[in-house]
Amino acid sequence: MQGRRLIYLAMIVAVAVPMLLGWSLQPQRLVTAERMYDVVEGVQVEPGEVAVVWFDFGPGTMAENEPQAQVLLEHLFRRRIPVVLLSQYQQAEAALQSIPRDVATRLEREMPGQRWSYGEAWVNGGFRPGGSIFIQALVNAPDVSKFLGREVGGMPIAQYPAFAKIGGVERVKLVGHITGLTGVFDTIIQFFQKADYRPTLVHGCTSITIPEAYIFLDSGQLKGLLEGIAGAAWYSEVLKQHFPQSNNTKLLVVNTALSSAHLVLIGLIVLGNLIALKDWLRRRHG
Repeated sequence: MQGRRLIYLAMIVAVAVPMLLGWSLQPQRLVTAERMYDVVEGVQVEPGEVAVVWFDFGPGTMAENEPQAQVLLEHLFRRRIPVVLLSQYQQAEAALQSIPRDVATRLEREMPGQRWSYGEAWVNGGFRPGGSIFIQALVNAPDVSKFLGREVGGMPIAQYPAFAKIGGVERVKLVGHITGLTGVFDTIIQFFQKADYRPTLVHGCTSITIPEAYIFLDSGQLKGLLEGIAGAAWYSEVLKQHFPQSNNTKLLVVNTALSSAHLVLIGLIVLGNLIALKDWLRRRHG
């Protein structure tokens, strides 16, 4: 029991020290995140064209998915690409409200005089049940804004000028998907397309589902990938290289705390095996 408490204490210290001291290290370079940045940076939109971003995550994976959603929205907001937010997961409703508002507030604080307002920079389409059935109906609708109907506040999406004339799904120039669930991204891959339309698709996933995401990345169906919180941390670094005023300190501190915890965990595994080896040698030699 005493040993278990020491392990818990070591993990608490490993996580708490970087966060309390604001200590951060340079994140590991991830080419997949750089590819995603280049894809988003290369998107060109005309009036009425939009990006659609799915938040399919809840409190259970917020630690990894929230930073991914933040950096993706920050980049889209900086480029003034209007964003339609949607979700297939009911527990994502709080994130759909808070994350874009927090990103907009941070950008407005960074650049006084500029505004990222609701209905102009983004609109919240909310949770949409139905999964693949809903997505197939969406991509075949003659007018996306009219098909979606009202946003979460009850206002018809078509009444917001930035989203009034989307037209067909071909006007969706980028699809982003952030999730901690299994099987949900497959639905986007399979059904968010038409015979004459394949979206530019980027994705953020939790660490445990990275191998599955690489299948789609290697096939070319997926153009960019954020691999857990490490992917979000490196994406934020790339953003900072292009926008030096961007403040990514909090994300780098969290990423450092996670790395510190991993190092402690590895050290404890090594220590446990050395203790077991010592006991085995002692028994063997009497």
